[in-house]
Amino acid sequence: MPLEGFYTSPDPLTAAAPGSIVRSEPIPDAVGLPPQAIAYRVLYHSESITGADIAVSGTVVIPGGPPPVAGYPIVTWAHGTTGLADACAPSKQGVGTVPYLSQFIDEGMIVAATDYQGLGTPGIHPYLVGQSEGQAVLDAARAARNLAGSIASDSVIIFGHSQGGQAALFAGQISHLYAPDLFVAGVVAVAPVSSLSGFAPAVPGRNPDTYSAYVVMALYAWSIVYGDLRLSDVLTPWAIATTPAIDQMCSDMVIDTYADVSTNRIFRSGWKDNTAVQARSIQNDPGLAPTVAPVLIVQGTADELIPYATTTTLVDQRLCGAQHDTVEYDVVRGAGHGNVVGTAQPDVLQWIAARLAGQTAPDTCGQPDPVLTDWLRWQT
Repeated sequence: MPLEGFYTSPDPLTAAAPGSIVRSEPIPDAVGLPPQAIAYRVLYHSESITGADIAVSGTVVIPGGPPPVAGYPIVTWAHGTTGLADACAPSKQGVGTVPYLSQFIDEGMIVAATDYQGLGTPGIHPYLVGQSEGQAVLDAARAARNLAGSIASDSVIIFGHSQGGQAALFAGQISHLYAPDLFVAGVVAVAPVSSLSGFAPAVPGRNPDTYSAYVVMALYAWSIVYGDLRLSDVLTPWAIATTPAIDQMCSDMVIDTYADVSTNRIFRSGWKDNTAVQARSIQNDPGLAPTVAPVLIVQGTADELIPYATTTTLVDQRLCGAQHDTVEYDVVRGAGHGNVVGTAQPDVLQWIAARLAGQTAPDTCGQPDPVLTDWLRWQT
């Protein structure tokens, strides 16, 4: 089947349970995998935030060799921002965008990687809509179980970075209600998006903001997904005129579009005070509901996109403060947004292995801020 034809959802889509396979095909050019591993491109059933049956695309990689007695555990990967256009779907690039892939396969884990709703498949991608992302992530794990059959276990690790960190946290929050058939052994969120408001200034000014593009993409998606947010209330006419290109470009080009533009040419004054923006922002802030599984939060201190202080607030005030989830906060000194996943690899892999082995998860809630402690030590 031609690649674009693979992503075309049947019309009508025959109703089936979330995670059911619509179609699958081996990826013939998958590189960097152990000889017996097989990578598949999949189209699977999921749900929209209104409960509609939809098709979502992604990839599944199954190890070779005999599985464990209980079956291969599953790591379901949630990717960072790629854009809203169908061309930006990671599965169209094969499997090279999944971090630690060879290590997971070598350790006998199935890897599932969703594209999220609307990336690759028709319709809007609900960018930074936590429920949509979380459901797609969980249903990718279900799709992996359906594809692998009896050799897959029901044990799942949820793992994501940036936008995918938000997705991972939401998947963890909703898993016991949305996917009770899965046993979520742990949730790993690396540099997670924890609030839309942190991306752009509340008071637009004459200076550009490199990260304005993320807000424009989210507001554009939210205006379509929710229907109660008018772009004319939050964006300038110039910015509204640029939004059709968001459906055609991946994130790097979208970022370039707004990178040198003053924020007062993009956002209307007081845009953050808009009632719909405030309501939808809160709705999509992770950490406002408990997570039954232990959580690992990884954050670099030199992150230029998701500041260390922002993630520390998420951990202290929401995860630890509100619910006191079981949380280990792993601070990676000097790591930025792009390299923190690679820098933290040994710690993340060790944490995942311990959760799948049934070891008691560490809990650092209530412990002093490690960066502040170091700073105070140097002052004395």
